[in-house]
Formats: sequence, structure tokens, C-alpha cells
Amino acid sequence: VVMYVLDVRDPLGTRSFYIEHLMKTEKRYKHFVFVLNKCDLVPLWVTARWLQVLSTDFPTVAFHASINHPFGKGNLISLLRQFSRLHNVTHRGKGAKAPISVGVIGYPNV
Repeated sequence: VVMYVLDVRDPLGTRSFYIEHLMKTEKRYKHFVFVLNKCDLVPLWVTARWLQVLSTDFPTVAFHASINHPFGKGNLISLLRQFSRLHNVTHRGKGAKAPISVGVIGYPNV
């Protein structure tokens, strides 16, 4: 699983279409997820609109890392669990559980 962290203030500026093309063409077996970070810094309607736009390409999760008011952590963990179940069913067979590898990419400080 590859999680691509994008800044919700400028998702297109923090997005690499080269990486997306590479994932769609040469790494089709890997799951690719957009994570919109810093959702607390923009109005709710902006986050909702970017979720609609980006979800047409890849699964997208809104996220805000905070000690007091975290947002999206449960959705992200749930999505990773679904990928884990899918991975175990398709690659290991019934009964055997194998961990998944998760890579996080994106611009620094996003």
C-alpha cells in the first residue's frame, strides 16, 4: 500500500502526476491512496470538494493529525485493514495472515 500525503491547501501543487502514472501503469498490483493532510486549515467545503475531485482517481481520505482533535485516523486504519484482508485473501489463502507493507510518500512538512 502506498499512501500519498497531499496538502489540502494545494493538492495539485503537492501532487506528482509522474508517480501516479507510474503506479497506474507499472505498479498496478500496489494499492495507492491519497491522504489529504491539514484539513483543519481550510473550510469544510474545500476539503469535501477536494475529496470529490481526487476520489475519481484513487481512494482519498481526509486527515488531520492532532493530539486534542484528530480527524480521519479511524478511516485510514479501517482502509488499511480492508487492504490487509484483501491481501490475505488473494495472496495467502484462507486462514493464513500476512502483514502488509505501507509506504508513505509526499512533500516534507505536509
